[in-house]
Amino acid sequence: MFSEWLKCNSIIDLVKDTQSYHPYPKATEREKWDNIPEKVVKVCIQEAEKYFGFQWPSLPAVNFMAFMRTGNRRAYEDYHFPRRKALAALVLGECIEGKGRFIDDIINGIWCICEESFWGVSAHNGVRATEPLPNVEDRYIDLFAAETGALLAWTKYLLADELNKVTHLVTRRIDIELEERIKRPFIHREDFWWMGITRKNVNNWTPWITANVMSIFLLNEYDQIRRAKALEKMMRCLDRFMGTYHDDGGCDEGTSYWNVAGGALFDCLDQLYLASDGKIDFFSNELVRQIGRYIYRCHIADKYFINFADGGAKINIAKDMIYRYGKRIQDLNMISLAIGVPSNADFRTGALRRALPEIFNYKEFLNANAKMEPPYARDVWMDGIQVMVAREKGGSTEGLYLAAKGGHNAESHNHNDVGSCIIFIDGLPGVIDIGAETYTKKTFSAQRYEIWTMQSQYHNVPTINEMMQQPGREYCASNAMYSMTEDNVTFSVDIHKAYPQEAGVKYYNRTYRMNRRKNVSEKLNENIYENIYENINGRIIEKTNEKTNKAFIEITDTYAFERESNTLSLNFMVWKKPEIINVNDGITADAIINDRITVDKLIDRLIKVEIDANTSFYMEFNKENTKVDIEHCDTSDEKLRQVWGDEGIYRIIITRTVPKEGSFSVRIYK
Repeated sequence: MFSEWLKCNSIIDLVKDTQSYHPYPKATEREKWDNIPEKVVKVCIQEAEKYFGFQWPSLPAVNFMAFMRTGNRRAYEDYHFPRRKALAALVLGECIEGKGRFIDDIINGIWCICEESFWGVSAHNGVRATEPLPNVEDRYIDLFAAETGALLAWTKYLLADELNKVTHLVTRRIDIELEERIKRPFIHREDFWWMGITRKNVNNWTPWITANVMSIFLLNEYDQIRRAKALEKMMRCLDRFMGTYHDDGGCDEGTSYWNVAGGALFDCLDQLYLASDGKIDFFSNELVRQIGRYIYRCHIADKYFINFADGGAKINIAKDMIYRYGKRIQDLNMISLAIGVPSNADFRTGALRRALPEIFNYKEFLNANAKMEPPYARDVWMDGIQVMVAREKGGSTEGLYLAAKGGHNAESHNHNDVGSCIIFIDGLPGVIDIGAETYTKKTFSAQRYEIWTMQSQYHNVPTINEMMQQPGREYCASNAMYSMTEDNVTFSVDIHKAYPQEAGVKYYNRTYRMNRRKNVSEKLNENIYENIYENINGRIIEKTNEKTNKAFIEITDTYAFERESNTLSLNFMVWKKPEIINVNDGITADAIINDRITVDKLIDRLIKVEIDANTSFYMEFNKENTKVDIEHCDTSDEKLRQVWGDEGIYRIIITRTVPKEGSFSVRIYK
């Protein structure tokens, strides 16, 4: 897209020169800064005051080396990131207050950061395969080197006059370091994998780094020809990133990474838009629009989002960025998501490229319709990444919610989870995707799938003949089919290719069905009860056909194996401790709940999960040849604890001995 555009358009003719580029007021423009809403002023000043007289943490070499020695990223990052957070907070505090109170601390921060050997983190060390320390003669641009460079570029843009009153050597030092660490390597190097020149399977690194490098060149490059060439190169990098997307805009990295994938793409396009006074406008492009829409399509309830891959189930979205993205593409659903989803704070400080527009957009954001609710999309099908959503009630969190996926096991930030699902009940987690633990060296290594959170047995998929799914592009779903009506949604996918040949699977078709019925009659699917018919010598049993207002989700696995006898373990991860109920012969699951028989007398095992005092769900299935185990899983890891708490989560394992061919169903309802 961008490469084609460049054939007919000239960047240097459309983009303002550096001296004219004025995206936000500088600190000396007091009228603008003095009219910021009081709430923003209070937050920014309080945050800056935390770092008044700040003792800037040292960055010992041995802490950097810890990643190679022990796999520990945090040993270095816990000192690296506070430096950046402090400087950004001090810069905003000084811009808002304008009294010079924070200038000395800002100079200290700039000087400390400029003295660092490497602006990135130990896990991203360009020579980490062979060396425990960064090579200062071979400048590598990782995510956080680019972030750091942008932080310094914005700092100089905002505060150059104030800094130069003390000494011009501070801003000169920024210029020197940006040239050596970011600008020259970006222009002359083509071997950074995230550029998409030497490697095609790029991910969020491409737009995330590009957004920051773009800020650096727009704000800090005074050779306009060189600046234009750099912007052209960035646009070609973005082309390669967008080339990884299907027309539906689905992000296989998941919702938490969308912020720095699709969200960072927006940052890039918005900077081009602002730098050209709207002459460079890609927001009418359909793929750009679809990439934006992905985020509201994956919203479940409150702060919960679909979290296939490495993402956490709860995320604090960048509300202002999503609001502005929605405005640019004229999508009310994005705008309502930004306004309606709760956040930990009304205003958040952070990366200056996001904080500055949020500050100067805050009045408008507050004046938007405060009563807007998120869209709560009822039905979604993204065929490119094979992710579907079905909600019992569109526009509401009430009732059942289902998200399920096909895909393959070489997705970005992959977990072995082909065929997995997420189920919520009245906006609360029922059947869950647990997410990922705190990153270590092992997370992005050949040992990734030794980590339990990455393994298929801790996702909502079967273990077949004691075999888990395997990583790799060839371990994939096939024959994905989706259909939707007003009352029913069905998603089916063959997942047998996700397992090794040793599992002996000919096919394994998993079908998810949501029935959102309300007072309608339905005859139960007789194929579900194939094994039951065999147990009673094929005698046809008359099914009840009474009216019921109970919506449900049904998971049906139909399979064929090479062996005569097979072991099948269905795994379901749940947040709260399950209770197994053995129902008496001839009594249905519904009879236990409602004291009357309404569904099918052959169903005789029930699992109850009480999420809270007012919300429970039930799983019912045939107990013939079936064993149920409950495993407690520890969530003491910091990332898991932030989402699921200290008490742990649970794995339900439904194990059956099954013949060469057959099927089995689990029904889930409130």
